Amino acid sequence: MTEETKKQAGAVAADAGRGLGLISLLVGLATGGAVYWIADRWIDASTPTPLSITTLQTIVAFAAGWLLLSERRDFLRPILPSALIAAILAGPTWRMMSVVASRQFELEEFPVLFWFFLSAPLSYYLMLSLAKASLETGFPPKYASHYFHGLTLPLIAGGAKLFAGLSLILLFAWAALLKQMDVRFFSELFDEPWFIFPFLGAIVGLSIAMIRAQQAVLGALRFILLLFSRIAMPIMALFSVTFMIVLALKGPGAILDAEFFFGRPGAAILFLAFAGMLIFNGVYQNDEGGPPPVWLRLSTIIAIALFPVYTGLAAYGLWSRIDEYGLTPPRIVGIAMTFLAFAYSLVLIAGLLTELNWRGAKWMPLVAPLNTLMSVAWIVVLLGLSSPFFNTWAISARSQEQLLLSGDVDAGKFDFGYMRFKLGRDGDAALTRIEKAGDHPQIDTIRAEIARARAALTYWEYKNPSLSDSAPETPAPPVDVSGAEAQPGPMDLDLNPQDAPADGTDS
Repeated sequence: MTEETKKQAGAVAADAGRGLGLISLLVGLATGGAVYWIADRWIDASTPTPLSITTLQTIVAFAAGWLLLSERRDFLRPILPSALIAAILAGPTWRMMSVVASRQFELEEFPVLFWFFLSAPLSYYLMLSLAKASLETGFPPKYASHYFHGLTLPLIAGGAKLFAGLSLILLFAWAALLKQMDVRFFSELFDEPWFIFPFLGAIVGLSIAMIRAQQAVLGALRFILLLFSRIAMPIMALFSVTFMIVLALKGPGAILDAEFFFGRPGAAILFLAFAGMLIFNGVYQNDEGGPPPVWLRLSTIIAIALFPVYTGLAAYGLWSRIDEYGLTPPRIVGIAMTFLAFAYSLVLIAGLLTELNWRGAKWMPLVAPLNTLMSVAWIVVLLGLSSPFFNTWAISARSQEQLLLSGDVDAGKFDFGYMRFKLGRDGDAALTRIEKAGDHPQIDTIRAEIARARAALTYWEYKNPSLSDSAPETPAPPVDVSGAEAQPGPMDLDLNPQDAPADGTDS
């Protein structure tokens, strides 16, 4: 960033932080109280419902968004974008919680986990950074502002969570100390949810305002992140060259057939690609500076020139798995992530083309506007994957059905239990359709396997028929030893007193 941009952004953020301390504390306190009421009176009174969880997330998302977007002299305009962002997140959350509430306990859980642990936080972060830049520079937002807030907002949010955690630790340590002095009031008070939730909300709200005012600290943290990117880029370039050499010598099978990263090497390759994307953006920064030093510039060119190889390798591995085993919810998400990686490959190629003008005043000028478009693309894809209009379970069930009916897979090796349990009602409906396909050459095997899947109570039982169907061994019938070949047993010996005649004489 240029010095002028740093000073302007720092002045705006510091001014906002100093003027919003009290109101941020009150908003955080009210939000914590609302969270307590929903958690204690609504969710605890019954099982969590889609409405209760969606309402809880909407309140928290709106409050956090308003605290991060508002300024001291402009705290009304951010209300609308904060409410809009919270409302956009509500749709997928309602959809996923409806799936959870359907009581299909063995349903493939990946889409639900993906939404709550990755998709929702990431799309929320991107929407906030775009909204913050739009409030500052108008619409469409300028990339310099988008980049600045995209780098700063996670630091503010992370610092607020850290302070809330430390405050909670200090609170309980103080209560434990007083308890040792026979003062139990505070330890009992701090155990009450009606106190803890508003307390944490107030601390988070106040921390956000205070951290935003500490521009020197935020500037130092931004400097560390950008410095790490500059150090990591040559390492990334060296790793990419080494990777290409090994790939050329041993072929893609040496990587795609390996059992690492939980048996998903394609996911590991995508992870490396996105890590390289973040490192590149740390080096590129906000498009206001000139080209970096030659050593950094060359290493960046090498790294991003090989970026499409990662994307192509991940796409090849994913396509091979889909062609052999059909679609599943994780593979559908993998397709979407591969598409985003491919799209960013086009951004990097556009940047490389601008390197033909080696003496240009700006470095890769096309990357800045394309980065903003990529943020929008990420939001659309992440929200779309979890929206009520995109059912990954139904798509997977159709794909598995077509794979089986095509005859390309042996019915005896097909996982009917996955469709029955992991794909829920959509998988069960697909099994019904498959059962009626009388022209399939293995229809008898298919119907027998479908019957076995429906007879099983759990997916584990289906996968382990020899264990679930085994019954206790029936005791062997007593052997008839009355024949001539019968051998005398211990009770047949003369030494056993119960066999002696009543009169005591020898028999």
